[in-house]
Formats: sequence, structure tokens, C-alpha cells
Amino acid sequence: MLNVSSGKWIRLSDHSDEYIATLDGINVNKTIDMKRSDISRFANQFTYAHETTKRDVIDWVENTLIAKEGLSAPTCSRIMSSVRGYWDFLERHKGLNMTAPLQGVVPTRRVAQRNSRVKQISRTHFTPNDFNKLLKQCGKDEQLSTLIWLGAYTGCRIEELCSLKLEHTLTDRFLIHDAKTEAGNRIVPIHDDIKGLVKGLKGHSNDGYLLTGLTFNKYGDRSNAIGKRFGRLKLRCGFGRDLVFHSFRKGVATQLETAVVPENVTARLLGHEFNTMSYGVYSGGVSFEVLLCAIEKLNWR
Repeated sequence: MLNVSSGKWIRLSDHSDEYIATLDGINVNKTIDMKRSDISRFANQFTYAHETTKRDVIDWVENTLIAKEGLSAPTCSRIMSSVRGYWDFLERHKGLNMTAPLQGVVPTRRVAQRNSRVKQISRTHFTPNDFNKLLKQCGKDEQLSTLIWLGAYTGCRIEELCSLKLEHTLTDRFLIHDAKTEAGNRIVPIHDDIKGLVKGLKGHSNDGYLLTGLTFNKYGDRSNAIGKRFGRLKLRCGFGRDLVFHSFRKGVATQLETAVVPENVTARLLGHEFNTMSYGVYSGGVSFEVLLCAIEKLNWR
């Protein structure tokens, strides 16, 4: 806003770095970068504080963020939360004397979904034909083809596979640790079709990881770079936005359902939570033999 006493306009992009530097209590770099990105997105749309009206912000949220970019209501709320923190900083330290036009600008999730003009992308599953097409297109990228084999025959998330250490890779099973949820910490039997591959990976690793040679990004994630390589690979194969690496998990679930594997067994293999009283609360789980019998039903040939 125009600072009446000084006649100075406040450009929203001018002080964001100074504000970010004050966030000492946040130690997670990814959170800091997300806030910086949120504020930059807002400042690119609204140049000066005094020109920013609530009606304009509502239109931007509904017509651009939700309708055009396909962002969810919770994501828009997160963006507004970042901007509110910045706006408060401008009020306290830069002489901004205009109430933030941000309250109530994000519709409820139900309204956002109803008003969205962009059809949400529905993820689907990979088929054996897709699997073989991807492998053929890999060429000499053995690292990427290995990741595809592991994803198809375990149903593990890409982050889980890329962080899998040799100490958690036994002769007959993978021990998934540090998963997103408690249910994600699980045992995944090694399918007979990849036992030779896994044995070779263990013998050639030089950094303690099953998938050796991957690099960490600034957030400590080993899956980022190879995940982008997979994205370029699937585009070369002609696959659209409905097929991503996660589609292997969907493919595994689809094959297991087709093979009439009980849902609770599939949930144990994929690390999904289930809330039934008998299995979700009281049960100690199924035996390794039951899990092995289920995983061996996968066939990607």
C-alpha cells in the first residue's frame, strides 16, 4: 500500500528475501523454499500492495490457481498462509497499513472441486505391455531399467526404492524403513524374477545402497534426478500425465486383485493402512509365506 507518511509504494516482490531470512525457527529447507515459491507466485500476480483487492485475489485463486492450474483447495490455503505471514512482516517492519485482503479467498474443497474448469488427471496403472515398452526405450540406461524392474515387482514407491540400503536387502526380502506412514514400514518378499538382479546389485554396490550411484538433492532425496529421467522416458514412450512411476504400484494392486489376493494381504505388501477392527487393530499381520505367495502372482513378462 501507499505509505501515506512517506509517499512510498510497497512493491510486493521487494522484501521477500528479507522476510524469508527472518524464519529462523524453520529448519527444513524444503519448507523455506515452498514459502519463497508461494510468495513469489503471489508477487508475480500482484505488483503493489495497495492495488491488491480481495475481489482480485478471489478471482486469481478460483480462475487461475484452481481452474487453470488445477491446484487443490488445501494447496491454495497453504499459499495464502505463506502470503499472510509475509504481509504481516510488511505491516510490522515496512510501514504497510492495509489489512491483508486474504481472509476467506479460498473456497471450500467441495466448492473448489465443483467450480474447477479443468478435469483432474486420473492416474491409471501400467500393464505388462507398458512395462516392456519402457524397458525397450531405456537403451543403455541400466540404472533406470533396474528401477523399473524393482518398481514393477515390488510395488514400492520410488523414494523407498532409491533409499533402500544393502543392510535392509536380505536374500529373500526387502525391509522397508522410514516410510511415509507406520503401515509403510513393512516386509516385501523378493519375487523370483528379480532375485538374480538383486543379487547382482548387492555385489556391485559401492555406496551401501541397492541402487548405487544415485545423487542426493538439497533435500536429501536420492530419487529426484532418476525420477525426472523416468518422466522423460515415459514421454518418449508416448505415455501421458495419467501414467507416472506410481502407476507401477497401481499395476501391482491391479494384478493382485485380478489374482484374487485378499485385500488385507495386498495392503500389507503395499504399506497401506486399513481400519477394520479385526485386521487393522488386533491382527499381528500375516506370515512371510502368505506375502511371498501373493507377490509371486505378479507377472510382467
